[in-house]
Amino acid sequence: MANKLFQNFPTMQYTLNNGKIITIKDFFRKAKIESASLDSIIEYQYYEILEGERPDIVASKLYGDSDLHWTFFLVNDFDNYYDWFMDYETFENYLKEKYQGQNLIATNSTDIVSASSKFLIGETVTSNTGKTASVLKVDPLNKSICVRGDTMEAGDIISSHNTNGDVVKTFTVSSVSDSQDGVHHYKDSAGNKRTYGGTGYTPVTHYTEEFEENERKRQIKIISPSKITGVLKEFERIMSNE
Repeated sequence: MANKLFQNFPTMQYTLNNGKIITIKDFFRKAKIESASLDSIIEYQYYEILEGERPDIVASKLYGDSDLHWTFFLVNDFDNYYDWFMDYETFENYLKEKYQGQNLIATNSTDIVSASSKFLIGETVTSNTGKTASVLKVDPLNKSICVRGDTMEAGDIISSHNTNGDVVKTFTVSSVSDSQDGVHHYKDSAGNKRTYGGTGYTPVTHYTEEFEENERKRQIKIISPSKITGVLKEFERIMSNE
């Protein structure tokens, strides 16, 4: 039955971590199922994903049928395959791709943006030591710009230029960090978040935010193994009536 239901889903293109594009079944449309029709017979449990467990592995472990991994996407609030819990290697590669470059931190916000001049996304900046990089992000709130290119160091003097080659803006780098170690938000002891710091608020990095979000994905809702057969029969009935 699982294979028969598996064939009812349309296909979609999916890009793997290595860049290869494959064709897979599009479970995320949920086949236009009316959830109330299934909720009346579904008995839910919760499962904590172990390191390296793909959806098909968990389905085989719980139901004895790897094809039934689509049921996890049916009953959880997943938009796509990237919402599945990432193992350590996948998570690290994801961060490297998402947060590229390094943060060059200044002493003051006005070193980044002022009334008379500012650094711009996409422009090329140079250092007094002959290094060049492209600006990916301008963050005056955290007194920094994110750049990709040559590796800059604390003490480097960073400059932007106009089309005539004249210096438009410059600042001395006070410190450097990887992009993923930049500030995502600030949080106080009660867990309240805001985009700027202040008394009682400590910075939370992009890495920490992404790590905690990924950890929250470990626990998923599943259809009780004792109820899976009945759910599949109801699913097939709904599919055949559409």
